[in-house]
Amino acid sequence: MAFSQFGKVRRSNYSATIRPMEKTIAVGDGARRAAGVAAVVVMMIATLWRAFGGPSSLSMVLVLALILLIIAEYRNIPSSLRTTSLILFSVGLLLLPFAKNPYDAVERGVFVAGLLLSQMASVILLARCALRSPAVHAVGRGLRARPPQRRYVSFTIASQLFGSMLGLAGANIMFVMASAPDEPSNPDKTAAIVAITRGFTAAGFWSPMFGNMAILLALYPSLHWANVFPMGVALAQVAIIVGVLMDRYGRHSMHTAATAAPAAADPVPAHHVVRDALPLLSLMLGLLGTILATSKVLTISVTATIILIGPLVALLFNIIMAPRGRRLTEGPRKLGEDALNFSKLSSEAIIFAAAGCAGTIMADAFPAAWILEVSGALGGNTFLGIAFLMLSIMFMGLAGIHPILLAVFMASTITPEVLSLPPLTHFLAILTGWGISACINPYSLVSMTAGRYAGTGLYHISLGKNWFYALINVLVMALILTLLSIALQ
Repeated sequence: MAFSQFGKVRRSNYSATIRPMEKTIAVGDGARRAAGVAAVVVMMIATLWRAFGGPSSLSMVLVLALILLIIAEYRNIPSSLRTTSLILFSVGLLLLPFAKNPYDAVERGVFVAGLLLSQMASVILLARCALRSPAVHAVGRGLRARPPQRRYVSFTIASQLFGSMLGLAGANIMFVMASAPDEPSNPDKTAAIVAITRGFTAAGFWSPMFGNMAILLALYPSLHWANVFPMGVALAQVAIIVGVLMDRYGRHSMHTAATAAPAAADPVPAHHVVRDALPLLSLMLGLLGTILATSKVLTISVTATIILIGPLVALLFNIIMAPRGRRLTEGPRKLGEDALNFSKLSSEAIIFAAAGCAGTIMADAFPAAWILEVSGALGGNTFLGIAFLMLSIMFMGLAGIHPILLAVFMASTITPEVLSLPPLTHFLAILTGWGISACINPYSLVSMTAGRYAGTGLYHISLGKNWFYALINVLVMALILTLLSIALQ
């Protein structure tokens, strides 16, 4: 009896002690999340204010918001990312005394980080809306039902469209479409995953939703997205054609005429998939048109326009998809729930700030004599200069250097004047090199995600499946951009 009473007392005391602790922890987590969300919202407002001609002192607001976001969710940042960011910050600090204009260099890096994070936050809201759309899931079912010999083309085109509007979130949607949870790894599944990575990275050649486009446009004030779009789209389709030809050749070599089975009947006619995709495509084109029109009317960059209208469009879609009678309450509530994901951007915040600032400081501290040596070694050859930009980004990326640092550094040091290239050609060389690098870099986010969905090793999709694709595309892109340079000069 005494033991029983003692046990009851102990359990009662335990519960009385633990429950307040659980509440305290829950309150602490809620406060940290609220601080992270508030920090991102402040960054979006400050970035828009700057786009409308706000003072350069807004960089201090961005710095405080970045620090708040990083501190609020610091424990959720992977240790490897903390280490990488610490190294980048240390490199930047060591080189800061050698920079020609240290304050301006740091300020540019902060604005790059704030711009990129603000754009990501806006795209997150749009992506969460897309995930709720029944049309998205209908397209996924249609793509999965395509026969293997036609699946590559379907997934490549679809991933370019989804990626162009939703960024990495679009690629994740496509990966979910391509791989059922209970499906084991097999060649057809791997081919679909490879197709998605190639289509997604090709979208980065022209889509305004991608962070690399946002960063480079900020570094090339003489260029507008409309200047880049036509050639970017053309290069993306060239990359897709290269991929399709490689897939066809690979299938032909595996199935010779003597052993190949007759092509299976298409279980889902192509026009059914197109019919399901047309409403989505119309919405995407409508959104793109709205972004361009707003950018022109307000005379702000396309990236700033995405930050401005992204939440408004997401709110509108949430209201439309909500049940009748509850739309005006359910729509804003869904938007608020989606905005809670802003606090998860702490990992991006620390690496973007570190890579952005380190890149601008390194570019400002890079000796002019070394730049002249690079120019002399290339001898003014247009093809070699373009290939140098693309291969430098790819190989340094494979060495583990962050692509944001690389892009900022290359665009700011090996400038168009150094290589005697038109700004558009120079821009496209870095942009396409960055995109192709994401295909073959096993540590890029898209490659790691692709490997996880395919159920294969880290290097199987990236270097294993894409190295030859990347090499061919570098040669083809360099040749096309050389011809473009000749035409522009």
